[in-house]
Amino acid sequence: VNGAALAVYRGHAPSTPVWSVSSSPSGYYFASAGSDYTARIWTTDRTTPVRILSGHVSPSVNCVTWHPNCNYVVTASDDKTCRMWDIQTGRCVRLLTGSTRGLNLVRVSPSGKFAAGAGLDGTVYCWDLGSGRLVNQFRDSEGMVNALSFSACGAGLAVSGEDCSVKIWDVRGSANNLSNPDYFEATRGSSAVS
Repeated sequence: VNGAALAVYRGHAPSTPVWSVSSSPSGYYFASAGSDYTARIWTTDRTTPVRILSGHVSPSVNCVTWHPNCNYVVTASDDKTCRMWDIQTGRCVRLLTGSTRGLNLVRVSPSGKFAAGAGLDGTVYCWDLGSGRLVNQFRDSEGMVNALSFSACGAGLAVSGEDCSVKIWDVRGSANNLSNPDYFEATRGSSAVS
């Protein structure tokens, strides 16, 4: 009631929802993602975008989040991909694939080494951002995943979904799980899906 809008930022296609907004850890920049195939980079002193991040092939770009070093943002889309973008050039520098359904959330670990994306089917995917390789999957729930959060140390990933629970997954082994045949055999039929 007592607040005031300091600025209104316009730049996504008219009459399209903006699904996500995320402020840079260093301030000044923020990013938005919308239902017009794009994410956008903004500064607090301009009401028009400074970069348009275009490349997703589904209109719904559902989530945008910052890499801890503030040089990149990562987006998640209904096109079954997450993409990592260089904010200075606007170029996609990593295409993160492997999901069988659209992705509604993405988060980057505090170290900046991993990205976790949540699929609309309840599967969480974990990618190594250095290589872009899918390194792990967690089957979280039968419905959509509603929230993801890495622990401060980056070892745990909290996931909540439509199964009315919160699960914390140990992601410390993410760098080698899918490439390890013993892990693959041991997790067949369990909650970790390979």
